[in-house]
Amino acid sequence: MQTPANIRKWTELKGIAAVSLDTGKKVGTIEDFYFEPQTSAIYAFQVKTGLFGHHALPLAHIKAIGVDAITFDSEKNLAKEEKGSHLATLPLASVLNQYRVLSEGGTVVGTIGNILLDVVDPTQVRLAGFELAGGLREKLSGHHHMFGANQVASYGHDVIVIPDAVAQTFQ
Repeated sequence: MQTPANIRKWTELKGIAAVSLDTGKKVGTIEDFYFEPQTSAIYAFQVKTGLFGHHALPLAHIKAIGVDAITFDSEKNLAKEEKGSHLATLPLASVLNQYRVLSEGGTVVGTIGNILLDVVDPTQVRLAGFELAGGLREKLSGHHHMFGANQVASYGHDVIVIPDAVAQTFQ
């Protein structure tokens, strides 16, 4: 299934370079992102800066999200990941790929296969939706069931709950 140009799959962004425009230096690679489940807003990207180092790249400092790199204004705007900070209270997207999708009626619909991000404004990236993991048929056809982030009824500890009407469209 073709996705609009402003929608990017997380698997396309994970692992691309994070480049500081003031020095032209690649400071690391995009590893994860912090998000606010209640609003679907992305707060920051997590940048792997070394063997064990991670920093947060707040969206306010991003200039562009390209095919090969995310560019941002200055390396000095990378934030350390500190316990007790607002950042530490936000979930990382990597946990979402382990979530099951459950209908409000209690039926397991599947698991999350990919996360769709709206990148039309690089300073206000949002969760746009989710793609369900599929079997061999879906992988061969390239067609996966999707639902919008606005269709999520709630986020649980290891589950995303969607309305029964949305779940029924996957049958």
